[in-house]
Amino acid sequence: MDDEKNMAVGRPRQSDLDERIKHSAVVILGEQGFAGLSVNRICAHAGIPRPTFYRRWPSAIAALVDAFNDRFDDALLADTGDAKADVLDFAVRVRNRYDDPVVSTCLPAIYEAHRIAPALITPIRDAQRARRKTNVTVLSRALAAQGFQPMLGPFEILFVLTSAIDQGYLAGRPVADDFLERLVTTLLR
Repeated sequence: MDDEKNMAVGRPRQSDLDERIKHSAVVILGEQGFAGLSVNRICAHAGIPRPTFYRRWPSAIAALVDAFNDRFDDALLADTGDAKADVLDFAVRVRNRYDDPVVSTCLPAIYEAHRIAPALITPIRDAQRARRKTNVTVLSRALAAQGFQPMLGPFEILFVLTSAIDQGYLAGRPVADDFLERLVTTLLR
C-alpha cells in the first residue's frame, strides 16, 4: 500500500514552469516584437516542448497577455474608508507598475499593436476594462459613503489620474508622489 501511495502518475510538475514560459514570451516580444512572437520561439527560449506550452495556452499571444495582465492584479482600488488615501495608494501602485520589467517591455509593443493590429491586444483591453469597471464601482461607493461630491465622476477621476501616469511614462518623466498627491486632492474636491 505504501508503494502505491508513493507512485505518482506522469512526470512531476515544475512549479515555476508557467512563469518561465510567460517570461520567455516577454523576452521574445522585447527582442522581436509581435511579428517575432511565436510558440516555437517561446518554447525554445523556455526549453520546453510545444505540447507543454499548448496544455497551458492556445497561442503565444495568450501567454503574453497572461504575463502582462498578471502585473496588474494589484491595480484595484481598495475601500478602507479613506477615499483620498485609497485613490492615492492606487495611483502610486499603478505608477510603480511602469517600472516592472514585463510592463516596460510589453507597453511599447502593445501601443504599436493597438495602432496596426488592435485585435491582438483585445484580451489586454478586456482585462483593463474589467479592472476599470470594478474601480469605478468601488470609488463611487466610497465617495458616496464619505460625502465627497467632486466635480468629476468616478470614471473621469480615474481616467485623469491614469492618463497623467501614462503620459508621464510616455514622456520619460514618471509622475512623482507629491504630484500624485496634489492631483488626487484636486480631483476629489
